Amino acid sequence: MIDVLGKELHTKVQSFKKWTEINHPEITEENDNGEWCFCTEFDEMYSAAIDMIQKSSASKANNQIISDLLYVIARDNECGNMIQVLNDYPDWFSLLCKKCLHSPYTNAKWQFAIELKNYREKDDLKDLIYEFLATGDEYTERMALQSLAYIAPNQAEEYAIRFWNREIYEYDEYQKIMVLHVLYHIHSESLNKYLEMAEKTNYTNLKINASEIRKMTEADNNMS
Repeated sequence: MIDVLGKELHTKVQSFKKWTEINHPEITEENDNGEWCFCTEFDEMYSAAIDMIQKSSASKANNQIISDLLYVIARDNECGNMIQVLNDYPDWFSLLCKKCLHSPYTNAKWQFAIELKNYREKDDLKDLIYEFLATGDEYTERMALQSLAYIAPNQAEEYAIRFWNREIYEYDEYQKIMVLHVLYHIHSESLNKYLEMAEKTNYTNLKINASEIRKMTEADNNMS
């Protein structure tokens, strides 16, 4: 069964790739925002991927199947339906989460970084969050930091402060915004310090978020 499903999936993936080469040759893994890819070829590829997940076992998946599924997840990054389906198939979620870290599919990585906090099985898969925090992709690392606040809140402050100070990306405004939200979420005693620092920067959106978080903090204090 999995061989038949795998062949069908690969055929549909190749068909979609040909469609993209003809219609959107400018789209790459780095600039794919997911809004461009919906067509008959996409729908057929997506359906084949769902069939694979629902009708076969992850333990029997070969490298081609894994690569094709990660490709579909990466292309489905606007709606994220595929990653939601995987939540109901923890064997597939676990396998693909592990494999995506060593794949070229950046748009699959950040989706797993977001969803890892919702993984319900009692194993050590959530420990992979630390690898997502160091992928070398700014957005993936930012989403991983957000998830860390749920997975390991006792570690989140350390990483948040490290992210604020590390300055490894030329544009780090949204990384700093996430730091503020994480510090707020975990009720960090360092929050006020970083709100003050945010208010002194030249980043407009960072200042707006700092103001909103300060208001939320004041409201929380008034309720307690």
